[in-house]
Amino acid sequence: MVAEVFSGMIQGIEGQIVQIQADISNGLPNFYMTGYLSNEVKESKERVRTALHNIGIALPPKRISVNFAPADFRKCGTFFDLAVAVAILLAMNLIPETYVKNTLFIGELSLNGQIRPISGVLPIVVSAVKSGIDRCIVAKENIEEAAFVDQMEVVSFQSLEELYSYLRHGYIVDRHSGEITPQKEANIRGIVRVDESIPDNAALNLGEWNQITDFSEVKGQSMAKRAMEIAAAGYHNLMLGGPPGVGKTMLASCISGIMPQMTKEEMIDTTMIYSAKGLLKQRFTLINKRPFRAPSLAITAAGMFGGGIVPKPGEISLAHHGVLFLDEFPEYAREIIEMFRIPLENHAISVIRQERTLIFPADFLFIIAANACPCGYYPMDKCRCTSRQILRYQNRISGPILDRMDLFVRCEEIGYDVLTASSKEESSSSIQKRVSAAWVIQKERFAESSTIFNGRMTKSEVEQYCQLDAEGQRLMKKAYSAFSLTGRSYFKILKTARTIADLEQSPDIKARHLEEALYFRQKEKGNLNER
Repeated sequence: MVAEVFSGMIQGIEGQIVQIQADISNGLPNFYMTGYLSNEVKESKERVRTALHNIGIALPPKRISVNFAPADFRKCGTFFDLAVAVAILLAMNLIPETYVKNTLFIGELSLNGQIRPISGVLPIVVSAVKSGIDRCIVAKENIEEAAFVDQMEVVSFQSLEELYSYLRHGYIVDRHSGEITPQKEANIRGIVRVDESIPDNAALNLGEWNQITDFSEVKGQSMAKRAMEIAAAGYHNLMLGGPPGVGKTMLASCISGIMPQMTKEEMIDTTMIYSAKGLLKQRFTLINKRPFRAPSLAITAAGMFGGGIVPKPGEISLAHHGVLFLDEFPEYAREIIEMFRIPLENHAISVIRQERTLIFPADFLFIIAANACPCGYYPMDKCRCTSRQILRYQNRISGPILDRMDLFVRCEEIGYDVLTASSKEESSSSIQKRVSAAWVIQKERFAESSTIFNGRMTKSEVEQYCQLDAEGQRLMKKAYSAFSLTGRSYFKILKTARTIADLEQSPDIKARHLEEALYFRQKEKGNLNER
């Protein structure tokens, strides 16, 4: 008979269910595996053979065929060892079909039969539920991650020997002592649902900074703080300019603290990405804080945008529902800078591998910091760069990338009196209240739309929600020619003005809202300056 069991793997950030089919027939003794397999999957043949031998089960001297279906995509990883072993046991009639029916098996096997944990359990289990599978068997270390999914019964075992005994007898029999462990004590099982008591993820690496700085710790820089409030309120891309040491990096590290808490849907989305990346392997925790990613200048294009032989999400996907901060932006490789054109427009990135297109989500708040010249002090007198050096440095950020930014602000040097003043700065919690109120307004505004934030409005939504009065239209017409605006920048200004109005709880965009949006649109407030 042909034995069939279910397993799964990761494709991008999605789980892919794979059916493992095993057949044992008369013929020359051999072990065949088919189904478009990578080397690590082919190697599972020896792991499974040795693991079965070490729990006292010898493969029969017959032709053993194992197929991975469907065969139209490449199977990668060590997800399938456990399922292959169970399929062979079923084909040998050593276990009843009842216990493996509608059950997902995922786990790597060591040579002594221990079940080892794998990365990406959460997306696989989510896909299994969608496919109608209602039970999964995983390694002990993966049980919390698997049990997070509704409608899935989760069973964990430490070894293939325990699993075999359970599937054969309904309870575990120690092969050496003969001790019997009842089923109810043999495993941890049950449905675990999302509740209000969500664990903290402070120990999880969500970016360069694990500790969020409070805005009250930043002296001065009132205009930069205002720009960051607007950016957080409407998900507007922000560029910080200014000389070294004025607090650009510190300001950026504060922004997560003024953004509202993640919704449960956002938590699940983000957690699935981190699971697929393999960042939850040691300890599962639901990601309940907005990621703040700050990749280094040495990062590759695949590390930033996702990719590799086995495609994995990059930094822009790890920042999904959070913040991506790129310090010293002109210093990144030109290829990386220009590749931001697509994700900044589509809020996703496509990776093509082996004739399959994988979509990685990338809806993040984009913040970049840049100096105006190699030394960083232009246009101050202490700048020692030549005009040619300045022009070449500023041209590293192309016009299309700058046009995709919403806000530009220059951080000025802080004077001694401001730095040593005893007056208290506004705290992040105070700013967060205004940002949260603006988010509530946007949620109500876009209740019937897939749009969530003003910064993500479509052209038709801008025309509907960003109408100007006569005074605003005159101001906008004058600014359009004065600032040589493009069509994209025109709509970005209207979106920003809408957010500023929301922060003031104003149903209409007033002239003062438009003026502030235009102020922050001037590129000389950020990185670019004419010498």
